[in-house]
Order: sequence, then C-alpha cells, then structure tokens
Amino acid sequence: MRLKLSSSRLGSIAFVAAASALIGSQMVHPSKRVIEALVGLLFVYLFANFSNINALWFLLIIYPVPFGISVGNSTFIFIIVMFIIYLLRVSAHRSIFRGDRQFNLPIVLLVMSCIISFYNQDTSGNLMRFALIYTINFLAAVLFFYMIINFVDDEAKLKKTIAVSIFTCGLVITFTILELLFPGRELIPNWLYTEHKIALIMKGQRMGGPFHDFELNAEFFAMNVPIILLMIVRSRRLLTRSIYTILLVTNLFMLFATMTRGAFISLVIGMIYMAYACRKDLNFVRFASLIIIAVVLVFALDMIVAQHTISGSLLTRLVQENKYVHGIPYNRYWAWVGAVNRAREHLIIGHGPGWDFSRGLKLEFWPHNAYLFYLDIGGLFGLFGFVFLLVRLVKASFVSWKSSLARSPLPEAFMKVLNVSLVIFIIDQMKIDYLRNTIYLYFVWFFFGLIAATRNIILEKERTRLASSPSR
Repeated sequence: MRLKLSSSRLGSIAFVAAASALIGSQMVHPSKRVIEALVGLLFVYLFANFSNINALWFLLIIYPVPFGISVGNSTFIFIIVMFIIYLLRVSAHRSIFRGDRQFNLPIVLLVMSCIISFYNQDTSGNLMRFALIYTINFLAAVLFFYMIINFVDDEAKLKKTIAVSIFTCGLVITFTILELLFPGRELIPNWLYTEHKIALIMKGQRMGGPFHDFELNAEFFAMNVPIILLMIVRSRRLLTRSIYTILLVTNLFMLFATMTRGAFISLVIGMIYMAYACRKDLNFVRFASLIIIAVVLVFALDMIVAQHTISGSLLTRLVQENKYVHGIPYNRYWAWVGAVNRAREHLIIGHGPGWDFSRGLKLEFWPHNAYLFYLDIGGLFGLFGFVFLLVRLVKASFVSWKSSLARSPLPEAFMKVLNVSLVIFIIDQMKIDYLRNTIYLYFVWFFFGLIAATRNIILEKERTRLASSPSR
C-alpha cells in the first residue's frame, strides 16, 4: 500500500517541523526578540481570524502587560494591526465605520495641538525620539477609542465588555499581589517584572502593578470601585455577589498597598458623590450600614497592609505628611510651580510632546498634574482640547443621571457609575499625569471610549423606542 501525501499536507508537516525546531531552540537558548516575534505573529493571526469585538476583548485582556519595543510597547503595534484589519473589512463592506459628532471635534483639536507643538520641539539628544513615541502611542489610543465606539454597539456586547474589563482588573490585582509577595522578581524575564530593589529590610514599598507607577496603579483601582459596586448591586445569585465582593475588597487592599493619598481622597469624594447620585436607591438604614462597613473596612485594610506586608500605612501618610507651601501640598509645590514657569515660555502651542522636564544640571520635576502637563507640551491649545473633551464626556455621562443602579437597564445603570469614575479621574488628575505612562494611556482612552459607546447605545435604544411607539 503506497502512502500519498498532498502538497498541502506536506506543507503542514514542514510548518509543524519548523515550528517545533524553532520552539525547541528557544527553550534551550531563548532569545527575547525571537520570542516577541513569535508572540506577535500569534496575536496577529488571532486578530485576523477573530471578529472585531472578539479581537477587542482579547486586546482588553493583554494591554496591561505588553512587552517593550523600540516605539513604546506592543499594544501600539496590536492596535495598529487591528485597525488595519478593520479598515480592510470596511473596504470589503463587511463592517462599517462610524465617527461620533459628540467627540470628533475635541479629539481633532487634541491631535492638531500635538502636531503643531512640534514647531517648538527640542531635537537634541533623545527628545525627538521621545516625542515620536508619545505621538504614535497617543494616536493609537485615539484609534482604540474609535474601535470601542464601533465594536461595542449593542447592550449584549456592552455587557460582555464590562465582564472582560472586570476580568482585566482581576489580572492587574493579581500582578500587584505577586509584586507585594515577591518584590524585585522577574516573573517572566524582560517582560513581567517589578522594579523594587531587594534590601535587607523592605518596608514602605509602594506597589506599581503592571503600569510600574504606583500613583496610576492606585487611580486604576479607584476608578474600578464604582463598576464593581454596580455588579454587586445587580447580582442576583449569592455566589456571584460573593465573588464580586471579594474582588472589591481585594481591589481596595491593593489601593492601600500603593500608599497613594490622592487616589484615596479622589475615591472618597467619588463615593460621596455616588451616594448623592444614588440617594433614591438608599434608605437611612442602608446608608448608615454602608457608612459603618466602609469605615471599618478602611481601618482594617490599612492595619493589615501596614503590619503584615512590605508596604506601609496610607492613613498615616494622610494624617502626618501634610505640609503646605502657599496653600499647595509640599510634595507638589515645586513640580507645579516649575510646570507653570515652563508653560509661560511657549504659552500658546507648548514645548512639544518630547519635553523631558529637565535642563542640563538644573533639576526639574514632572508636572504631576495632567492639566499642567497638557499646558506644557501643547500650550493653551492642547489644554483647551483636553478640557473640551472632558466637558463632552461629563455631558455624555449625565444621560442616565436619574437612572437606578438596581432597577434601570444595564446601559443606563452602567453610565451612572461611569459618571462617578469620571469624577474620580478628573479630580485625581489634578495631582498626577496619565500622559507619562504609555501603558496606562490605553486604559484612559478605553474608559473614554466606554462612555461614548454606552451613550450611543442608550440613545439608539431611545430612538428605537420612539420609532416603535404608536403616534398620537
């Protein structure tokens, strides 16, 4: 009996043999570049074969843990590949592209401010390289925003997107727990690592998570609190509610492990605002019970973190480290004053996106304020574009102000907690700047995209309802 092999089968055998040899060689003598190329090819293959929404969900899971490349990180490449595949499907009439009139203008202004600011860009050293890296990652984040608007276009997809985002939050929590337990370790060499230096006595360490920035990591946890609370409120099964409750407590535990006062204060203000916005869902007994639980939880978590981990006490920092200079917190005074002085040099269009906040032997600080950061790199033009975008986002998030977290449909209830998370973000960005981090940047624009997509779903449901109702 003769065995006949077709050309396609021979090709498959050759591919498997080559792939096995390559994988085997990497197991014996691993090469960072080869491994990254293999992972990249695998992700590109998955993006090409997934539907638009499945590719988006996959990206939402992997974006907090990218590997570094010469232009920032791998998330930039994956978003560009996803968008190209999406445009090919649009050109083949398999998908459609929709903009959003509510947000197009402020985003165009932001993009224009970034491009125009190159007029004052310093080209010495690596500044131009930094400027290009920031710009391409910013443009990729904008594409990410528009993909969310186009892909998350109905309630079922929104529900699954919320579930995926909470799963991603769980991954960030897990990474931060590993950082807390195994500081200074490389979980995967040259990829998943922490930046703490091993010392004989390790105490007062602040957890930066996958973003490698403890202040932005804290803001991430704070902004996810209202969303997890919504899922607890809307859960009908005891097991599901218990899982979300554990996730919420762990999320708060990790926030305390960052020892970041700004995010904690922003969260407290956000929770007070949320209680006011949801006052119709609360009676006095329920409200009083929640206050007692919250106070006990805060002191318990702070005590556990301070006494049983390598981190320290957030409440101690909050009470004892309160020095002010001319009414400004001491640890922000020189950063803010320096940012204002720099901004005056190119007040209209800014210094350009590659500004490194240092000059020769003169030590200066990052602005530690997103609004001053935009003023520094984009001038009044850039700051206006950012504030204009925030105004539009706030206006959009008020669509369901009168809705109930428990009784209203999911999009309306979700928009209400997005409004709370947006308030937390706006307040917290007064003492930190999300632009300095090319990983966290994508979370922020994903969050902006969620607000826009949820608003569109709510308005489309309302238009459908009005169209189907009998005319009088």
